[in-house]
Amino acid sequence: MKTVFNYFEDIMQIPRESGKEEKIAAYLIEFAKKNNIEYSLGKYNTIFLKKNNNSNKTIILQAHSDMVCVSTNNYDFASKGIPYYIDGDYYKSKNTSLGADDGIGLAIILTMLQEKENMPNIEVMVTTEEETTMLGAYNFDYSKITGNTLISLDGITEADIESSSAGMCSLTINKKVTYKEDNNIYKLIISGLAGGHSGDDIHKNRCNAIKLAFKLLKKLNYKNIVDINIGKKDNVIPSEGYIVFSSDNDLDKLNNLLQNLDLLLTNEDKNISVFIEKYKDCNSMVESLDIFNFIDKIKDGLLETYSEDGFPLLSANIGKIMVKDNNLEIKYSIRSADENKENELLEEINKLANKYNFEVKLDAKKPFFPFKENSKIRKILADSYKKLYGKDAIVKKVHACMEGGIFSNNISNLDICTIAPTIDNCHSVNERVSISSVNRVYEWLKDTLIEFNKE
Repeated sequence: MKTVFNYFEDIMQIPRESGKEEKIAAYLIEFAKKNNIEYSLGKYNTIFLKKNNNSNKTIILQAHSDMVCVSTNNYDFASKGIPYYIDGDYYKSKNTSLGADDGIGLAIILTMLQEKENMPNIEVMVTTEEETTMLGAYNFDYSKITGNTLISLDGITEADIESSSAGMCSLTINKKVTYKEDNNIYKLIISGLAGGHSGDDIHKNRCNAIKLAFKLLKKLNYKNIVDINIGKKDNVIPSEGYIVFSSDNDLDKLNNLLQNLDLLLTNEDKNISVFIEKYKDCNSMVESLDIFNFIDKIKDGLLETYSEDGFPLLSANIGKIMVKDNNLEIKYSIRSADENKENELLEEINKLANKYNFEVKLDAKKPFFPFKENSKIRKILADSYKKLYGKDAIVKKVHACMEGGIFSNNISNLDICTIAPTIDNCHSVNERVSISSVNRVYEWLKDTLIEFNKE
């Protein structure tokens, strides 16, 4: 019997960037054939697996097969596996994201399918494009599903039982740009910020490289903007990039103006590197002032919390900005557990865009994952964790957007919770997963399924 870590190491060697899940789908089909498990391939390379354990109970287990691909060195995720290594209690990667979100969840499920004693029937939903469009969840063949109790393995913290989540809007904001002759051009390069997940880490007040770059432009008394390339994706807090600008100051003066940079940062961003270098003379953007004003005024970060516990209620993230083929493109996301507040912010962004001649496109609107007052599976999970480890599990709200809202809309009377081992800094090059936590969560899930099967 292969272990969770055998499967995880297999999975890490398979290219599986969000939207490119063909190879991991083929791996899962081969797994099903070898283990005599029912399977089907659905739209967008989703996979359905079913293990009949001759029980009168059925549990649904779920994970997504894609990952966020970020690196510090333009890593070729399309053809290479993850350069992982083990450091003490952790799996880590060299200069790339690890993909433990959600590769470790998928590995746990594949291992659980090999358990034979006292198990309920297991139906497995492997969704795709979770990190981008969630098209896998939207287009999953729900006619295959007979159960109505679901445990997702797509969390990030051991002992958390995630029982609700925020909704999310993903936006693309565009502006056509024109150019004029300019001189005295410089390049501002930012790297080393903490970055992180735009839902799970947004409350940590980490610095956004895009917002920081524009604050520095103001501090540097810039004249015009020439080029920008900062950030990776709308659901990642940007940690690095560059902005090219013109200035009437010389290089020494600009470097002097960079003094007291620490005043703009939090403790988690102290590894930042910022420097300015001379750049070749070239054209700058006529629309520089509109671009500056738009980025300066658009909201970013944690915007509102629940009054009773300070948990994030509304947030926004400017995840990416770049110029290509005379078009400035911004990737932006809004997360909220209150649809009215989400709509209010959307309206505010549209008004701001109109003022500065930007176009706004709604790429995706992902639903909320509602809290279920009476959840049998949540109670079993909580009791099991307490029994095994002598500690209370935590029933938790989640500010990240999850597929649970889509599942709830497609499976009648769904009872759903999410668990996971501890994954730190997911969606970043500092992502890591705890080996000991994986082992505990596997035993937790196994015991929960045994108890579920008894009821």
